[in-house]
Amino acid sequence: MDLFFYITIIVGFSLIYYGYVKKSDNDLKKKELELEEKRLELEMKKLEINQESPEQGGER
Repeated sequence: MDLFFYITIIVGFSLIYYGYVKKSDNDLKKKELELEEKRLELEMKKLEINQESPEQGGER
């Protein structure tokens, strides 16, 4: 086996590892964005409920 073979194997493993790390980073960012979206939706629902409550209280 010559040096070129070993270099090819090392580069191949490096690319596989780099792809795995990038994929896990992207998955983490995606989950963080989904969590942020859910948090914003919850805040919007709370604001809607707070706006409806005084309106209903005034009619009674």
